[in-house]
Amino acid sequence: MSVIVTLEKKPLIKFDVQKCAFCKICELSCSKYHYGRYADSLARITVVRKSPLMLRCHICTRCEKRFCIAACPKNALSYRGGNIVVDEKFCDSCGICVKACPFHGIRLHPETKMPLICDLCDGDPSCIKACPKSALSLVLLPEARK
Repeated sequence: MSVIVTLEKKPLIKFDVQKCAFCKICELSCSKYHYGRYADSLARITVVRKSPLMLRCHICTRCEKRFCIAACPKNALSYRGGNIVVDEKFCDSCGICVKACPFHGIRLHPETKMPLICDLCDGDPSCIKACPKSALSLVLLPEARK
């Protein structure tokens, strides 16, 4: 399943809370894809249990306002190819982007302290493929371009 980002659409990972088994395989698959090891702390997707009956999925939504980019004091974040991209040469690991994201879609790498932001695994999201309950799916939403 490869994603082609066009000017009219933006890809988004959709979370179906009714299907999620809270197994967190999506997190492990993400960390394995990006860092070659299984560690939920390295995942760019996070599933959290808010209460016994309430789950939430935290992942970059590629929102139109791009709060993280606007908040970065070092201009280390940009929007390219449908993704938020971190330029590690400019990032000072301040975490302001994490605080600015109202969707909790960014976290800091536990060792390097660089922002972890979903990049859709270069067009073939490992979390979607790994989910045994099909709780994650890829949708393409219209996006207003300026």
